[in-house]
Amino acid sequence: MYRYCFLLLLLVGCNSAPQIDYTTLTVDQLRSRLTDSDPNVRWQSVFELERREGGGIQAVKELTALLDDKNVEVRRVTTQAFAGIFMEAKPPYSKDLKQAIVVLKNNQDADEVVQTGVRIALGIVEAKQK
Repeated sequence: MYRYCFLLLLLVGCNSAPQIDYTTLTVDQLRSRLTDSDPNVRWQSVFELERREGGGIQAVKELTALLDDKNVEVRRVTTQAFAGIFMEAKPPYSKDLKQAIVVLKNNQDADEVVQTGVRIALGIVEAKQK
C-alpha cells in the first residue's frame, strides 16, 4: 500500500512544473507576465509589482487593462495595486495615471471587494489633490 502511495506521489511530483520565484523577476519580466493566459501568473505578477518601489507605476497601462480581467482575483489585486501606486505617485499625474483614474471612476464591477479597492484608490487620489 505504501509503495503505491509513494509511486503516485513520485509521478505527480515529476509532472508538476517548478514554482516560479516572482521575487527574483525584473519589473519587465513581471510586466510581460501580466498578459499570461494563467490567472495565477497574472495575480502573482500584479502582487509582486505592487510590492516593488516604482514597479506598479511602470506598469500602469498593463494594470489598467487588468481592471477588466475575467478573473475576479486578478481584478481585486489590481485595485489594491492601484491604491499602492497612488500612495507612491505625486501629482500632477502622468497621462497613463490620469487614464487609470478615468477607468477606475467608470468601473462598474459587481464584485464588492473590487469596488472597495476602487474606492480606496480614488480616495487616495482625491486626498492628494486637496
